[in-house]
Amino acid sequence: MIIQSGLQLVNLGNNRFNGSIPAHLCEKLSIIILDLSNNNFSGFLPMCLGRLIQLRAIDLTNNTITGDIPSSLGSLSQLRSLHLHNNKFQGNITVALHNLIDLETLDLGSNLLTCNIPPWIGKSLSKLRILNLQSNKLTGKIPTELCQINHLQHLNLANNSITGNIPHCFGNLTGMITSDFNFTYNGFGYEENVEAYIKGLQLKYTKTTRFLVSLDLSNNKIDGEIPDVLMNLISLKCLNLSRNLLSGHIPKSIGNIKSMESLDLSNNKLSGQIPPSMGNLIFLSYLNLSFNKLFGPIPVGNQFNTFNDPTMYEGNNGLCGKPLPRNCKESNLLYTHVGDGESKDSLHGLSWFYTGLVSVSLLDLWDLLVACTLLGFGG
Repeated sequence: MIIQSGLQLVNLGNNRFNGSIPAHLCEKLSIIILDLSNNNFSGFLPMCLGRLIQLRAIDLTNNTITGDIPSSLGSLSQLRSLHLHNNKFQGNITVALHNLIDLETLDLGSNLLTCNIPPWIGKSLSKLRILNLQSNKLTGKIPTELCQINHLQHLNLANNSITGNIPHCFGNLTGMITSDFNFTYNGFGYEENVEAYIKGLQLKYTKTTRFLVSLDLSNNKIDGEIPDVLMNLISLKCLNLSRNLLSGHIPKSIGNIKSMESLDLSNNKLSGQIPPSMGNLIFLSYLNLSFNKLFGPIPVGNQFNTFNDPTMYEGNNGLCGKPLPRNCKESNLLYTHVGDGESKDSLHGLSWFYTGLVSVSLLDLWDLLVACTLLGFGG
């Protein structure tokens, strides 16, 4: 591989290059964009890449590069976009990256990283718009410091082993509230790109990246309730909290997120009824509430009239109404599913239902006794 001197753009993506990344790249100090994505490069990433201090973007997506993320990358103070997606990087996320204060995209997804999410990402990388750490081996709780990233509009922590609750301060993520999609980084011959799992599909965003407003925490071990303040993220287009240990009710104010196009809360322990406000999500085209403990009638009208696939509700034995075959007129279907694991609110609803039945029966009996006495049948 021959690299000419004086080059600013090195775009060798989408080829079949293999072997190690050549160290003589480090001699081309004029390089601004380095795109080696979609090849078969392997081996370690050369430490000498830290010499390329003019770099604005590095894209090594879809190779088989291994080893630690070199600390020398922390010397690239002008870097705005770092894509190491789908390689075999391992170990910790090097703290040296905290020096990249102009970074707008950090994509370390689909690697073998084994650490907690570093709090310094939130403290130092305040200009991040895209943070993708999906499909690694990350553990520990979500650091509340991530809430300090005001411009963050796409956060993907899916497919890890993250524990704890969803931070309430996520409700203050300004990048998911406002409609300011103006990237400061745009040029130098590099087209930003990111992959995201939305509407049940793996999609690739390039020119439309600035419209990607998404929060994906799926397939972890996150527990607790869905914070009501999360409904403040009114510009959110995709919310995926599936395959966790979430309990409690779906927030009643979920209809506030009127930009929502894709919502997946499946495979949790959510209980209660489906909020009618969800019918206000007029752009919602993908919904999955399956395998929870939801009960009661499926709301009708508005957007619910477009949801005709019963699989989006399966695994909730207490739900009834279209498109399910269970008819809500059979009122016992609304409550017979309640078990020991239900929330206090659900049990309260159950006790209220049966208490009402008992109260009506006692009143009917009293009326009968009074009638019998007036007619002389009381003895």
